[in-house]
Amino acid sequence: MSDKVDHLNIIESAITRMAGNSLQIKCWCLAIVSAAVVLSRSVIIVACVLPVMLFCYLDVNYLSLEKAYRNLYDEVRQKDESEIDFSMRFTPVPKIISFKSWSVWPFYLSMAVLLIAVSLINYLW
Repeated sequence: MSDKVDHLNIIESAITRMAGNSLQIKCWCLAIVSAAVVLSRSVIIVACVLPVMLFCYLDVNYLSLEKAYRNLYDEVRQKDESEIDFSMRFTPVPKIISFKSWSVWPFYLSMAVLLIAVSLINYLW
């Protein structure tokens, strides 16, 4: 295989790892929120808002890394074979861009709203 294809495969594996980590974070967040709702104690539910925010932060970090590696992939894809140096240096993507992604804020906002709504319902009843 050519050096270019090898380098692209290395970058693609990093992209795949970042996407997998993002998915795992969402799964853990969903599991914690589900457990809190099932237990239905206001204190537990309110306490789970903090882990939701932490998972959101971690997810944004992984998404930023994934986007940075995708940009690196595009750069390497456009290079000539002779310019390939197997560098994994990338230009960081601002986290605010990743937070605005459709895969981040609707998911975590809905989890936080669900926790607060269930907590209020349990508190009022």
